[in-house]
Amino acid sequence: MSTPRCRGTELSVAGPLLVGAAVALGAVGVLTRWRARVARRFEAGDLARRPRDANGVVVGAAAFRLEHAGSDRAVLVLHGFNDTPQSMRHLATRLYAAGYTVHVPRLPGHGGSLRELAAYARAPRWRRATERALADLRRTHRYVFVCGQSMGGALTVELAARHPDLPAIALLAPFIGLDPAMARQFRLARLSPVPYLRSPGGERSIHDPEARRQALGPGIVTGRALLALRDVALRAESLLSRMKVPCLYVQSVHDNRVSEAFGLRHYKAISATLKKQLWLSGSGHIISADYEKDVVADAVIAWFGDALARISRSG
Repeated sequence: MSTPRCRGTELSVAGPLLVGAAVALGAVGVLTRWRARVARRFEAGDLARRPRDANGVVVGAAAFRLEHAGSDRAVLVLHGFNDTPQSMRHLATRLYAAGYTVHVPRLPGHGGSLRELAAYARAPRWRRATERALADLRRTHRYVFVCGQSMGGALTVELAARHPDLPAIALLAPFIGLDPAMARQFRLARLSPVPYLRSPGGERSIHDPEARRQALGPGIVTGRALLALRDVALRAESLLSRMKVPCLYVQSVHDNRVSEAFGLRHYKAISATLKKQLWLSGSGHIISADYEKDVVADAVIAWFGDALARISRSG
């Protein structure tokens, strides 16, 4: 027997549902338009502060390569998260003067527009880019070293774990692991409805005011970019006990991104037989560009030179 239907009852139920759906769609539309307006304001402000060249790259932030003709030695230099190759220019120049070909790639999502940051700042893209850059140098040079700063240091750990035959690496204030306070900040950032977020504390990353004025990072992040950084940081932490490549670890006691306790713990976790830790006291997090940049360069050059001398003696 069929059950009688009451059309009036159907309409009385469907009516509020349709109204609710319309209200929800309207709210989504309002939020979408608001996010678009906020994004445009951030993007316009960033363009005014960091003008771009014809290729859409921030002026001064492009990848660069210093080719040392006839040298069989090269260094892959990796910049940090939300930074650009500009921060590694002084170190690269010093390495070149010491006889190395130096390549400083621009990691995906960095050194361009905020839209590029939002679209391309992803851990798999960073890994592929660093792997390609290393392979390119190894095709043309007998000895290839890797030096990475901050997130570039974490990516250097990954390269060393995948390529245990590297002669030596240098980690500059490597962003490895996440302390609880940083992890909370990352979680809050991912929950934010705002498309872009200001990165607090960046002014403390470089103590030298002139170097700070020259820096080309946007000081703005996205939730997905932070997720990618978290991926790389935690992956690097998990690989330290497997890393056998001779390793130099340099960090400042005044680092505003990586605590001294984390630096000590992660250095201890590195399983390489040959390793050295150097502590600075006059710099922030971006030590390659701060007051002690020449101390950093001297240490990296000496470390790679020692590795070459060991190879020569054993060969």
